[in-house]
Amino acid sequence: NIIDFPPAPKLDPFGKLVPEKASPLELKGEQVFFGNGRCAECHVPQTSFLDNNMHDLKLERFYEPGKTYNGMVTLPDGPIKTFTLRGIKDSPPYLHDGRLLTLDDTVEFFNLVLGTKLATDEKEALVAYLRTL
Repeated sequence: NIIDFPPAPKLDPFGKLVPEKASPLELKGEQVFFGNGRCAECHVPQTSFLDNNMHDLKLERFYEPGKTYNGMVTLPDGPIKTFTLRGIKDSPPYLHDGRLLTLDDTVEFFNLVLGTKLATDEKEALVAYLRTL
């Protein structure tokens, strides 16, 4: 329910930043979100920053399924539901299983998983933007 989301005073009703309220870094992050970061492909602003779909990120390509790491056996995750990004700054840890502790970790994770090859300044801007949601 959208009423349950915390206030996001820098966003307009359609989920875009109001330029007069946002910093240059946040505005750059919004460009990354809709552009090279590919975030808006799943996190659609008009629908509370989600798409109500399941996506298989194929994470098993980064580890050997069945091996034990840190006392846990690795298994393929399979499809996971797109979570809303509204209020994300207040809801760590991240991903469906809490494996990502910070927004910086999360941006780096998806940079690797999606192969977006974002530069350091783009990742920093994207995190600044995510904090406005």
